[in-house]
Amino acid sequence: MMNLRYAPLLGTCLVILSLLSGCIKGDSAPACGSQGIDVYFYSKSICESDTVYPQEIQDILLAVFDKENKLVDYTRNSLSELHSGYFQQMEVGSGLYTVVAWSGIDESNFTIEELHNGTTHKNDLLFRIQREAERAYDISGEKIFYGESQAFYVEENQTTDPLFEKVYVNMLEVTNRITISVEGLAQPDLYQILIESNAGSMNIDGTLASDDTLQYIPNGSEDSDPPEATFTLLKLSTGYENTIVIRDKTSGTEIYRGSLLGALILKNPEVNLACDHDFTIRFTAEDPCNCGTYVITEIHVNEWLVHSYETEM
Repeated sequence: MMNLRYAPLLGTCLVILSLLSGCIKGDSAPACGSQGIDVYFYSKSICESDTVYPQEIQDILLAVFDKENKLVDYTRNSLSELHSGYFQQMEVGSGLYTVVAWSGIDESNFTIEELHNGTTHKNDLLFRIQREAERAYDISGEKIFYGESQAFYVEENQTTDPLFEKVYVNMLEVTNRITISVEGLAQPDLYQILIESNAGSMNIDGTLASDDTLQYIPNGSEDSDPPEATFTLLKLSTGYENTIVIRDKTSGTEIYRGSLLGALILKNPEVNLACDHDFTIRFTAEDPCNCGTYVITEIHVNEWLVHSYETEM
């Protein structure tokens, strides 16, 4: 049995040893070092052999979610250049987390939802394309990137030194550019090219959110010969409406209406939606009766013939 007269001395020794080896949680002890995460960003699709650092990434919305997918904290920062050594630091307590990052969403073209620590969930709405009536704002020139880390655990810092876990996020583009031309029209300025889409909103976790069907007006010259229209759309995904419409401006008569994905893009076996974001679609129209009634005879997607129709005279 230990002699009671040595008990105070033993207690003092234990405190000294604790102070030398680290920190003790509590008001009377030295403060433990800060802790959290250092988040690094890169981009590499499944079709790329090397990591790249897109120059278009000039701002990052970074959000940390706990194991219940509730928001712990977030920050938004601008940067001059994304490179291999660039990282953003955030302090968080010990626990299991994931990180979500976005780049390229701004208030000029998007309505961005407010984030609230402790209540916002990862599958909540993040933004919508701004719209006027049933027409979407033109977002040509915008490139939006999204990434999410694997789950990671932050240990409780038991020392007086900073302790930050390295986390890596793969930023992949979720915007697409579609260029559509129509050859064979005698008076091309009489025709209009549109896209109707209900994929105008996205959730924090990178999925599309439910939305109304909007008309996307092209950025381009439909008065050229052949008429050409360029569109910028959000993530292309099956199960959502993305419809190409070619119609007479005066009468509203449609010479083509079809699914951008199911009827066109995905008919090209060389297309991979995880890697390809720029698409050229070329229609060929004919007037078999010379009466101003056009039919589509050929459709090429990225120079691949996906449809060929015979016309009867």
